[in-house]
Amino acid sequence: MRKTQLIIALLCTGWTVKAQDTLKTVQLDEVVVTGTKSEIPVEKSGKSIFKITRKDIEQSSSRSVADLLNEVPGVQMDGNFGPLGTNIDYFVRGARSKSTLILIDGVPFNDASGIDQTYDLRLLDLDQVESIEILKGGLSTLYGTGATAGVINISLKQASKDQLSGNVGASYGSFNTFQSNAGLSGTSGNSSFVLNGGYKKSDGFSTAKDEDENGNFDDDGFEGFNLLGKYDIDFTERFSLGVTISYDFFETDFDASAFADSETNFSEYRQLRGGIRPTYRWEGGNIQGKIFINKLDRFFLTDFGLSDYDAKNHQADVVINQNLSDQIKLIGGVNYQRFQYAEQPDFETFDFNMFDPYATAIYDISNLSVQLGGRLNIHSDYGENFVWNVNPSYLLQTEAVNVKVFGSYATAFIAPSLTQLYGPFGANPDLSPEESQSAEGGFSLLGEKLRSDIVYFYRKDENLIIYNSEFQYANADGVIETDGVEVSGEYEFNDQISWSANYTYTRRLNNETAYRIPRHKLGTSITVRPIENLSTRLSYLYTGDRALQYFDSNTSETVQVNGEAFGLLDFKTSYAFNRFRLSAAVNNILDEDYVAIAGYNVAGRNYNVSVNYSF
Repeated sequence: MRKTQLIIALLCTGWTVKAQDTLKTVQLDEVVVTGTKSEIPVEKSGKSIFKITRKDIEQSSSRSVADLLNEVPGVQMDGNFGPLGTNIDYFVRGARSKSTLILIDGVPFNDASGIDQTYDLRLLDLDQVESIEILKGGLSTLYGTGATAGVINISLKQASKDQLSGNVGASYGSFNTFQSNAGLSGTSGNSSFVLNGGYKKSDGFSTAKDEDENGNFDDDGFEGFNLLGKYDIDFTERFSLGVTISYDFFETDFDASAFADSETNFSEYRQLRGGIRPTYRWEGGNIQGKIFINKLDRFFLTDFGLSDYDAKNHQADVVINQNLSDQIKLIGGVNYQRFQYAEQPDFETFDFNMFDPYATAIYDISNLSVQLGGRLNIHSDYGENFVWNVNPSYLLQTEAVNVKVFGSYATAFIAPSLTQLYGPFGANPDLSPEESQSAEGGFSLLGEKLRSDIVYFYRKDENLIIYNSEFQYANADGVIETDGVEVSGEYEFNDQISWSANYTYTRRLNNETAYRIPRHKLGTSITVRPIENLSTRLSYLYTGDRALQYFDSNTSETVQVNGEAFGLLDFKTSYAFNRFRLSAAVNNILDEDYVAIAGYNVAGRNYNVSVNYSF
């Protein structure tokens, strides 16, 4: 059965999309880094990679990272339609958040005190982001634990090539939401810098849904700010060093549970990230290091008292890129991670560490490219675990179009979290890592006017960690199989009008319920540029039926409900003149009444306007 699934995946077909003023799949001749940890033309990559550029971000009109990711084929976000403080979950190709690894400048960042050790996207300021690459499929070979369904690589802002440049901006919108940002960057001689800060405040609305509709539920507000500093210097032509430091803070109100209000629940998050990025280059290769520490403090105040968490994540990754010949490139390195946290600052501290050597070879001859890699995960608690992947691709070039046929097969894993191994509720130190096998395949077609993409994917997850009826974490028996198809395309009528669309089909093969995952999801948009510097975009996002569930605090039972399909129509426009950019957006134009998460509210028709000045 496994061989049959792999053969089908390798024979499936696909096309590549380039979009103007919209999110896009990277086009041929663009350079990406997520799939290999080194710069490589996308036509040589054996993976399907979706990219959100700085231009996309600038034209997003005060949206969030979660909003942009929700438009990517194969990605389903939860929480982005609620107030700013709502918890954010991300599901890639039908997998839970813990199956997708979040990278910031190529470094994994996670909450070591969380049940699933996932990264909280609420901590990230979109204005500090340069670009986002979304790579779907297993990639534990390069990035280790958590990369079973995909990798989201968020690159922070890069320094301007000018000696000094900057920007300031502000926006205002529904729910008395105000945002502001300011930044400076520049390059002088052999050094460059980036300084950026942002502030956001919103009165919000009630997170929990009021079943009685009596209007007694209070609004849940949000306030936060972000600071980022980067400095890079080239000491010689061969050796350079970069330093990154950032501080993120937010506080938010939250409700008791589904359909249950609270006027007192309150939480606060503080995150400090810092590290160095040394690089040494020689003819035909280089060695790069990324050594970071991430400290996250968060507390929750409820009627049950104060819960305080203190977590740290230490990362050290050293990777060598070496051209062995004109046809063979070797990427190898070692990665060290240490996770630690305390339930309360004065409680016992739990920790574990992982040491992972890994290597990937890229064979590139004529139009054929093959990537083959392996990784040995050496865990301080459960021992050793080996994963591997292979990504072949072939580029067919003609005068009319370029066609890239590609496929991939990968094994991947998710290490148990500190909470699951040692936490205060149901801990099990004998847990084994979750395991995954995935395959995808397609081919890419790039024409002069029409560009499109279709990819088939398959994944088998086993050894899943569950919270069982004995109130303990345990590895479940059985497997969960998921497959689907992602389709996207764009047609450029002329320089003024372009149209794009995408569709994702996701299903469980063994009748397991896919909670919060729509089987059908469709997005389409039309962009019109009637005059120079003016861009308008009308977009529609359809989310199909989904199985939902929520915890009923009155009966202490989990309730299953059907989440009906819904469609959202949005409009945005931007106009640039001199050094100013004016933007405006109306979201959920039709004021659709829908359910995204059972028991919780979503935003109705809402708007925002913004102004930015660059110098």
